[in-house]
Amino acid sequence: MFRSVLLVAALIAAVPPAAAQREQDNAYRLAKEGHIMQLGDILAAVSPHVAGKFIGSEFDAAQMMYRLRYMDGTTVRNVDVDARTGRVMGRSF
Repeated sequence: MFRSVLLVAALIAAVPPAAAQREQDNAYRLAKEGHIMQLGDILAAVSPHVAGKFIGSEFDAAQMMYRLRYMDGTTVRNVDVDARTGRVMGRSF
């Protein structure tokens, strides 16, 4: 679980450090309390169904959603996933 949360923080280069830390802390707390799934479990379920290499994620606590980013050649693919259930809610390519 801790490794998954660290992965979130490490891969969010576009978010300022203080915001990334708050995001990491919030995701860690919610996963520890059982409110959301661990990022690693979500990636294991979603990644086999998305073309490209996983390059990062963002967590939106207000919507309880992860936005997963994949790079396929020169295309960035975004997949929005419900953090509580792991269900894919949307895709943008």
